[in-house]
Amino acid sequence: MNKMKVYISVDAEGISGIFKMSQVLPGKPDYGFLRSMMTSDVNAAIRGAAAAGADEILVNDAHNLGDNLLIDQLDPRASLLSGADKPLIMAEGLERGFDAAMLIGYHCPKSFKGVISHTFFYSAVLDAKINGVSFGEADIVGHVAGHFGTPLVMVTGDDCLSARCRQLMPGVHTVATKEYIGNGTALCRHPKLTAADIEKTAEAAVRDRTGIRPLKAGSPVRLELTLASSTMAQLACTVSGFTPDPERDNTVHYVGKDFLEVYTAFVTALRQAAYFKDLA
Repeated sequence: MNKMKVYISVDAEGISGIFKMSQVLPGKPDYGFLRSMMTSDVNAAIRGAAAAGADEILVNDAHNLGDNLLIDQLDPRASLLSGADKPLIMAEGLERGFDAAMLIGYHCPKSFKGVISHTFFYSAVLDAKINGVSFGEADIVGHVAGHFGTPLVMVTGDDCLSARCRQLMPGVHTVATKEYIGNGTALCRHPKLTAADIEKTAEAAVRDRTGIRPLKAGSPVRLELTLASSTMAQLACTVSGFTPDPERDNTVHYVGKDFLEVYTAFVTALRQAAYFKDLA
């Protein structure tokens, strides 16, 4: 009998109790609280996945440098993927093949309503469109999962993200950990309540995995990436395949045969563009 494998990618801004930037930055006084709340949310998802029959669970620590979760506090039924130099960053590990994927603690894209909304690099990306539709981190990682044939079955984050995912990802299960008030303000639910909801929803979502179709972007896949400055766009164009927009100095384009190719190019371009810091 084949083992049932579940993948969990974990971000920070949509975690229970998180409502402001200083909570998610290492070295800040509230960062320890993030680590505790992140572990609580992830362990709830692990418990739910295990209750649904998961034999193997891989957790990708996908926030910042990938060193947020403490393995000694993690449910031992899961393995932890940690570190900063992952080729696929937030989607690292999906290439191993899974029966279901879950995104814990995610958030809305830059320029959309949502608590600490952004897209990958806080100060670099203004918008990332795939085939004309703005994509955030949840959309992107969900489509990488789809490229490998894995359905995205659950997403947790604020109420704005939950609504967005239900609209764009048919069949996905969601848990709203907080209600959006402003970019740095939220009406937060108690973590014991969100943990109970995450566990229950994760179990239902994994059981429902065969009824949820993997996300697909078709072919070709067209990326339109708008960056914070023209210099960032120039740096992005040092990556093969990127071309400048003829009218907007801070926008670049890339066309690839499939989503994984475009995502890999996107990650490489962001790493180039992020070298530039406009501090003037």
